[in-house]
Amino acid sequence: MVIPAAPQKRQELDPKSILGLKYFKLLKGKLGELHTVGTERDKAGSRTLFYDQYASLILLYFFNPVLTALRSIQQASALKNVQKTLGCSKTSLGSLSEASRVFDADLVKKVLDDLALRIGPLGNNREAKLLADLTAVVGSLLPALPKMVWALWNFTDKKAARLHLHFEVFKQAPVKRPLGVCQV
Repeated sequence: MVIPAAPQKRQELDPKSILGLKYFKLLKGKLGELHTVGTERDKAGSRTLFYDQYASLILLYFFNPVLTALRSIQQASALKNVQKTLGCSKTSLGSLSEASRVFDADLVKKVLDDLALRIGPLGNNREAKLLADLTAVVGSLLPALPKMVWALWNFTDKKAARLHLHFEVFKQAPVKRPLGVCQV
C-alpha cells in the first residue's frame, strides 16, 4: 500500500525579499506605451493583465532570485508593494500563461533597446575615450531559462538556453549587435 505524501504548503513571499522595484519608476513611462497592446480581442473589456504589467512582472523575475517559476511571479503580483510599483493587481496563473501568446515580445525589446541607447558614457577623460568602444562578449548556457514559460523545451537533452550578450564596458550596458558579428 502506497501512502500519499502530504501536500506541501506553498512558501509565502516576503514583500521585503522583492528587489529592484526602484528601477521600475524609470521603466514605467516607457512600458506604459504598451498598456493597450494586445487588448483588441478583449470584446468584453474584462482584461485585468495588460502588456506593460506583464512585461514588468517578467522583468521583476530577472531582479529577484526568490522568483523561480510562473507561480512565484503570480504570488509576487499579490504583494501590495509590487502592485503599487508596477500598477498591477493580483494576477492569475491563467492570465500569465496566456500573456506569453497574446503579447508580442518584440515590442518590449524595442523599449529596452531605446533605454539602452539613452545610457551615456560614465565620464569624459582620456581613459573614457579609449574604452568607449570596448565591448565584452559572452556566450553562456543559462540553466535557469527553462523555468520561464517561453523557454521551455520538450527535449530531455536541452535544459538550458544560450545567451550571446554584447556588453559595452564603459557604458555598463548591453548593446545590440547583428547576429553573427563578434568584435574582438
